[in-house]
Amino acid sequence: MNMRTRLTVTGLAAVLGFGGLGLGLAPSASAEGACTSWRTIQTSGNATGLKYRECDRYSGSRTQTKAQLYLWDNKHDGKIAQAYTATGSNVNGEWRESWHRYYGWGDESRHSPLIDTGWHKGHDVHVRLKAVTG
Repeated sequence: MNMRTRLTVTGLAAVLGFGGLGLGLAPSASAEGACTSWRTIQTSGNATGLKYRECDRYSGSRTQTKAQLYLWDNKHDGKIAQAYTATGSNVNGEWRESWHRYYGWGDESRHSPLIDTGWHKGHDVHVRLKAVTG
């Protein structure tokens, strides 16, 4: 089973004052938040894939984050694309998860509709992709 992982830390960069430099963030945050540019993760041979971005919003000392993603299954092999998404914060080098969920997609003719995880406590999003038996 192939799995690729990406951790985005754009929320941390914004808190540290790096703003959107080189991270693809919108120029200003609003109630809807600022989002990174779209990123792609694929399993071996592009059998399954995932396109995602992280969005963050701030209100005083309260930070919230979410992921938006599309899944696809490109191979007729009895497996589906499965994404694990989690939100939380890195505190002193330790990951503290505030929310997580699995999403799956197995329609080889098209990608999934937009999946929006909704706002959750934290400033980091973890996204993992793997192909699993459906």
